[in-house]
Amino acid sequence: MRWIREHKMVSILIAVVVALCVIMLVSYETGGKSGTIGNATETAVTKAQSPLSNMEKSIKNSLRGIFKFKSIVSENEKLKDQVNDLQQQVIDLTLKKNELQELQQLSNALNYESISGNKKIVGASIISMDGSNWFNQFTIDRGTESGIQKDDVVVNGDGLVGRIAEAGTGWSKVISIIDESNNVSFMVSRDLSLIGIVSGDSNGSLSGFMIDNKAGIIKGDTLVTSSMGLYPEGIKIGKAVSVEYDSDTQLKTVKIEPSVSFKSLQKVAVIL
Repeated sequence: MRWIREHKMVSILIAVVVALCVIMLVSYETGGKSGTIGNATETAVTKAQSPLSNMEKSIKNSLRGIFKFKSIVSENEKLKDQVNDLQQQVIDLTLKKNELQELQQLSNALNYESISGNKKIVGASIISMDGSNWFNQFTIDRGTESGIQKDDVVVNGDGLVGRIAEAGTGWSKVISIIDESNNVSFMVSRDLSLIGIVSGDSNGSLSGFMIDNKAGIIKGDTLVTSSMGLYPEGIKIGKAVSVEYDSDTQLKTVKIEPSVSFKSLQKVAVIL
């Protein structure tokens, strides 16, 4: 024992060698099969590896989840962009369809000879109403830079709107036919010899009288502009809704429903 205490390192080496020899001998005797010691060792190793394996799987699943989430976010962004593009295409197609309808209506309204030749048409949008619930007077977004001048005629796809009262750069003021200060000479479309004068009443309606108090105008007749005065011939004004004889003035008076819906007016065209 004294020798072992004095030679600790040598004693440890000898003990290790002996232990290794015993393990080798046991392994040889069992033909390489795991014995009690081997089983214990493998069990310890397995238990140590199990949590590490579970941790590895958890990390892998987490990473897969992160990458999958990023992929979903990216796909959502792409889908949002596609939806926005489709919505814009729908808006563009709707605008084009509306523009085509407006052009078709305008073409029908301007189906008269005085527009042919050197006449030019400028489209414009209404940007403000001038102090009324009705479009008696309003401002459009085109002016002298487009060649618009005072007394140019204003129409839309349904018929006569009015005339230019004043124009500047980028704007023009329009007096509509429903304004009481605007007088328009008209003809009955079924008989162009029937002529009268119509003006606005500032309440969104039109009223007028026939030049000949015996003129055969009747309710339902369509009225168009005549060649007399400012407005070109043949632009639709409206429809007669009542015809009466005024004994005081000895005139045949007419109430007229405008062809143009002034409550929903948004765009007009100016005939230069």
